[in-house]
Amino acid sequence: MTLTRKASGYWTNFSRFALDFVYPPKCSLCGSFGPQNPCLQCQGEMMPNTPAIAYETIDDLDFVGSVYRYPGRAGQAVRQLKYHRCTQLADFMAECIRNAIDTEGLEYDLAVPIPIHWLRLVSRGFNQADLLSRGVERRSTALRRVRSTKPQAGLSTSDRLRNLEGAFEVVSEVSGKSILLIDDVVTSGQTARECAKVLRNAGAREVGVLAFSGDVYQ
Repeated sequence: MTLTRKASGYWTNFSRFALDFVYPPKCSLCGSFGPQNPCLQCQGEMMPNTPAIAYETIDDLDFVGSVYRYPGRAGQAVRQLKYHRCTQLADFMAECIRNAIDTEGLEYDLAVPIPIHWLRLVSRGFNQADLLSRGVERRSTALRRVRSTKPQAGLSTSDRLRNLEGAFEVVSEVSGKSILLIDDVVTSGQTARECAKVLRNAGAREVGVLAFSGDVYQ
């Protein structure tokens, strides 16, 4: 290692130390100071779904899953990530998704994060589902959101259906493939069902969804 590279490494470590000293890392959920985000206390307050996967066909979905129940800390993590840009939470949430895939023994050909429209991507700066799919094997951008829609929260069932109609299109080959959709939260499941519909119409053999949190088992 050259002297320049060594100096660069020392400077990086010093800069990190200085930032931690001036802005100590803290939990994005409870505000307690510490290196883990979320902290162990907040992680322990999240309510796991047991089992995480419900193998019940709902329209074009073959199964619906969520790692944690939405109320409480898990839902708070979703809101902090999505609306307050606390992207520091994404590593933990993505790890939870990966662990659930391994624990449940999910088999799939493509893992597809549910897309957001480019206008929302520009406004928010990231797609939370894309962040939560980091490290997942065989990740694919087979879906694209082609129409900007209102947020699903607060809409009636009929409005949810109309809101998402024609919002997604398939942009790569999915014929005969098993697709795992990934998202931050699943409640009514309408977004996942609309994605599943267009994937099925394009020839997908099986479509399921796994989210970080959801109300599926309440």
